[in-house]
Amino acid sequence: MMDRRVVITGMGAVSCAGNDASALWRSLASGRSGLGRCTLFDTAGLPSAVGEVRDFAPAGVTPKEARRMARAALFAAAAADEAMAQAGFAGKLDPRIADPFRFGVLFSNSAGGLAEYDRAAGQLAGRGPGGVSAFFIPTFISNGPAGTLAIRRGLRGPNFNPVSACASSAHAIGEAAWMIRRGDADLMLAGGAEACLTRLMMSGFHALTALSPIEPPERACRPFDLHREGFVMAEGAGVLVLEEREHARRRGAAILAEVAGYGASCDACHITAPAPDGSGLAYAIRRALAMANCTPAEVGAVIAHGTGTVVNDRVEAAAIRTVFGADPAAPKVSAIKSMIGHALSASGAFSALAAVQVLRTGVLPPTLHYETPDPACPLAVSAVPESVDTRFVLTDNLGFGGHNAALLFRRWDD
Repeated sequence: MMDRRVVITGMGAVSCAGNDASALWRSLASGRSGLGRCTLFDTAGLPSAVGEVRDFAPAGVTPKEARRMARAALFAAAAADEAMAQAGFAGKLDPRIADPFRFGVLFSNSAGGLAEYDRAAGQLAGRGPGGVSAFFIPTFISNGPAGTLAIRRGLRGPNFNPVSACASSAHAIGEAAWMIRRGDADLMLAGGAEACLTRLMMSGFHALTALSPIEPPERACRPFDLHREGFVMAEGAGVLVLEEREHARRRGAAILAEVAGYGASCDACHITAPAPDGSGLAYAIRRALAMANCTPAEVGAVIAHGTGTVVNDRVEAAAIRTVFGADPAAPKVSAIKSMIGHALSASGAFSALAAVQVLRTGVLPPTLHYETPDPACPLAVSAVPESVDTRFVLTDNLGFGGHNAALLFRRWDD
């Protein structure tokens, strides 16, 4: 079964920089920031910068359905609809095209329906238990988006919600690829969604001194820059349709790229901080390269986790240098969170979408506001859009608890 190769046949996104994958890529490739001031709640006492999804009106969802779906599930549904359409699937899955039991969903949502929790807590305080909506639990639970995607499309294969904080959707994509490789499925919807912009959630990260206070909001996130001061919270969803190569060929699907490698590890070090030497992430990257039989010299670009926090950026830089060495010709590094913020569970999926588009277009997005390099982060960071000609692009993600994930994407030349 291990000769089963996994390709990407569809992509979809909802983000602060565009409400579909094409719009998001245009923003990233041109260096346009989607960050701005929060309008969802009062940010008094908090930094104002967020990556907020604006002007979002999901198609294909009735008002009644929308009232019974959490914000993250609405993002997920819109992104999945786009990905499925690009992959050639319309409406409920036609069993003549693909076996529903061979089409699964691994979709991450770590923070759950936070706004629904806040709303229900208010109902409980004001009217007692009888005032809490019967839809509270199904909209609040974090596996809601994964179930929603399956129900909307009739996908009856493996389905669950991998949660590893900010590495979640990278793990979802990697594990979904393994399911296809070992023969448990032929197709998988994989990615993640987050609607984490609430006053409580933001206050929690503020208490950890993780959020950037830099003004104006568009300049708040500056990964790997010496003067960075933290990350910017964001929301949205990213979805990939993964498919076994021969299955895609038989139905004439257009192939966008290949998931060539995947690695995972844990630092087993601290509840929030990564291992100082970056050894856990370096191990995950090496595993991804080994799975693809790819040497470090063949990787032309890295879409970095690049949160903009002092500690995380230095650890990530150490891991990248450990694997790829100190050669100035080492891979170019792009940190897209400088433009779209940190969407927690969805961040790995956004990185994956960007990696695929780098392979398809030869354009590497810039790292905005990278103006004063940090000597502790000696990387080839791209401060402007750059041309790259490479067969492999790596993404890496880290999550609280020491979770590490690395994905390697290969250009499709067939």
